[in-house]
Amino acid sequence: MANQEKILIARQEVQSALNEELTELPRRNSNKINEGIRNIGLRVASILTLILIWWLLSLFFPPTLIPKPSETFTEVATIVSTGNFFSGMGSTLRRVGVGFGIAMIVSIPLGILMGTLRSFESFFEPPVILGLTMPGLIWAVLMIMFFGLNETSAYAAVAITIMPMLAISIWQGTKSIDKDLIDMSKAFHASPWSKVVDVILPQLISHILAAIRYGLGLAWKVVVVVEMFGLSNGVGYQVVRGFNIFSMKAVLAWAISFLVVMIIIEFGMIGWLEKAVTKWRPRAEAWRR
Repeated sequence: MANQEKILIARQEVQSALNEELTELPRRNSNKINEGIRNIGLRVASILTLILIWWLLSLFFPPTLIPKPSETFTEVATIVSTGNFFSGMGSTLRRVGVGFGIAMIVSIPLGILMGTLRSFESFFEPPVILGLTMPGLIWAVLMIMFFGLNETSAYAAVAITIMPMLAISIWQGTKSIDKDLIDMSKAFHASPWSKVVDVILPQLISHILAAIRYGLGLAWKVVVVVEMFGLSNGVGYQVVRGFNIFSMKAVLAWAISFLVVMIIIEFGMIGWLEKAVTKWRPRAEAWRR
C-alpha cells in the first residue's frame, strides 16, 4: 500500500508539473511575440528619427548639399526600376563574397592553430598584427598596382585586408575556450578532427559570428574603395559618377541602397544563422529590460 501511495503521489506531481508547463507555454509565446514586436518598433522608430533629422537639416541647407528625403527616395526608386541597382549591387556583392570567402578559409584554421599551438602563435603573431595595422586603403592601392584594375585586385584587397582581423578574433576565441573539455577529449582519445569539430568549433561560434560581422563591414568598405579607383561597375563606381557631376542626391541614393542591402544581410542572413547555430545555448536575458 505504501508503494502504491508513493506511485500515486509521483503521478500527481508529474501531472501537476505538466499542467503548469502547459499553462505557462501560451504566456511565454505571447511574451516572445510582444518582445519581437517591441524590438521591431524600436528599430523602426530609430530609422524614422534619423529621417526626421535629415529632413530638418534639409530645411536649412540648399538641395545641392542636403536634398530632401522624399527626393532622394525617389532617386532610389529610379535606380531600382532602371535595373542599375541590380547590376551594380550584384558586382559588389560578388567581390565581397569571393574575397570574404577566401579570408575565412585561411583565417579560421590559422586562428585555431595559433590558439592551440604556441609555436604557430609565436611565428604568425607578428605578420598578423602588422597586417591588422595596415590601413585598408593602402592594401587596396597595392593590390590595384599589382593586379591592375580587374576583379582579381578587388578579391585580393578584400581578402588581405580582413584576414588579420578574422584570424585575431578566432585566435583569441580559441585561447579562451574551456580547457577542461580539451582534457576530457584527450582522456576519451578523441581524434584531432573530433577535437576541432565537437569541442573547439562549438565554443568558437560566438567569435566566428562576430568575425563575420566585422569582416563583412570592412569588406564592403574595401570593395567600394577599389571600385572608386577605376572599376567600370559596382556601387563604388556609381558613387564616383554621382560625385563627378556633383549630384548629392545620386550619391545618397546609392548609399541608401547599399545600406538597405547591408541591413537585410545583417538582420536576415546573419541574424538567422546566429539563431540557428546557437539555439542550444541558454539565453540570459532576465536583465535585458
